[in-house]
Amino acid sequence: MLNGTLTRVVRRETHSPRTALAVGALVLTAAAATYVGIELVLHLTRSQPLLVAPGDAAKWLGDVPALGSAGAAGALVIGVLGLVLVGLAIAPGRRSKHQLTDGPYAVVADNGVIASAVAERVRRELDVSRGAVVVGIGHRSADVTVRPEPGQQIDAGYVREIAAAELSSYGLSPTVRARARIQRPTANGGQE
Repeated sequence: MLNGTLTRVVRRETHSPRTALAVGALVLTAAAATYVGIELVLHLTRSQPLLVAPGDAAKWLGDVPALGSAGAAGALVIGVLGLVLVGLAIAPGRRSKHQLTDGPYAVVADNGVIASAVAERVRRELDVSRGAVVVGIGHRSADVTVRPEPGQQIDAGYVREIAAAELSSYGLSPTVRARARIQRPTANGGQE
């Protein structure tokens, strides 16, 4: 079991920060607030507005329900943008890494390293050539694709067992489920 400090370090390595998104949203908000402030100051000093006077903007906002489909389209765009921002704020950003939980140490491995190790184990067990096994690791699944030589019979269930055994030996957190697919050569020499 990891202590609190190591748990935070592992979380920082496996989750992407939302710093860029937060800074972008704050910059846009600050720019909008600055613009509104400038327009208000220009209105109070009875100067010409940069784009639109505050009174005209308020009148236009009051007339939005009367605009019909244009007002509805604008409201829809703003609503979708708001939902996207809320979704990004709530959803965790994940990096392509997994924590290896076996042992008292904090170990984080890149998904590419895990995929290479699983591909090598499957390749050795099946005795196929290099490049005949392709593995892709996602957050909760591993896709193993084997391209056997013509005439070589390979069972997808056996490939799945080998990959699952290799993945379980790492003690990945979160756990990764293995899926296997066999690409058989077609009559014209391609793969199906």
